[in-house]
Amino acid sequence: MLPAEDSLPVALVEGWPVPNPESAVVLRESGITLGEIMLNDEEWPTLRSSPVYSVRIDDHAANDGWTTTEPDGTKTHHEVAIPTSPVLVPPEVLDGARSLSDWVWSTHGAVGRLLLWSDRPTWWIVQEPDLELTFLCSPAGMFNDASDVLSWWGIGTDGARTEVNELCARYGVKRP
Repeated sequence: MLPAEDSLPVALVEGWPVPNPESAVVLRESGITLGEIMLNDEEWPTLRSSPVYSVRIDDHAANDGWTTTEPDGTKTHHEVAIPTSPVLVPPEVLDGARSLSDWVWSTHGAVGRLLLWSDRPTWWIVQEPDLELTFLCSPAGMFNDASDVLSWWGIGTDGARTEVNELCARYGVKRP
């Protein structure tokens, strides 16, 4: 399943958002599960400054789920119906990576490709946990303009490095 293209703030090309005109894209490292977006402390207020929307932009099943085993051996299964329309992100979860990640898991599941954007939309963020990366597209100075060094780069597969290099070339990102 994919979201309806007319519900997105930007066009997608091969599953990735097109950059906004007059904006720059920077590369950030992310966690390995959906919603683990690692922003600097001073960047979180930007997310809270206007309503934020989210949707999965990968081709995904209608549902996602996982099973948790408690210390006593009890197993709990969690099932999530993944929305294909944009969802308003509650402002209270935009205070840090952990609260956002918990909300994303319960709303969009734990894997996939996530797109977040402001209601204007002056910026967007796309996270791809399989590559442990996030791209931020925004006007200069809205977020930190420096890209991250990906900690896994030296031990990653050739395929993953090639994919990151191709995405960086697409977005004009100069990797540090």
